[in-house]
Amino acid sequence: MNTATIPADRLACLLRDAAAGMCADTAAVDLICRHGHFLHDPGFRRIIAAGSSITTGQPLAVIRWNAAVHALESGHLPCSGSERAILLIAASLAEPGITISLRDNLGNLDRRNITLVTGAITAANG
Repeated sequence: MNTATIPADRLACLLRDAAAGMCADTAAVDLICRHGHFLHDPGFRRIIAAGSSITTGQPLAVIRWNAAVHALESGHLPCSGSERAILLIAASLAEPGITISLRDNLGNLDRRNITLVTGAITAANG
């Protein structure tokens, strides 16, 4: 399955299906989807792995969070300050090994994005 050709709304469903049942993963995926930028960015789409569930055979997709942070930090995924903050916050929710400074990232967000982040943090905690 090629993530470049999947419509953004379908890709969001596949990501949400893969994250279902894991509060932090679902919160991270929802943050990315609700932000509205990343699922339309070809560079970000290359970081998403798509395939089929080994148990059900159903299609699904997952964000490779470590690869996303690496691409961001190495300049292969250009983002504005707020996009960068959203991606880092989402990655830190989804991947226990990714740590960030909220102080450094929250200052880049406008009211809408702060609301998205607050909702994601609340959802991640069940």
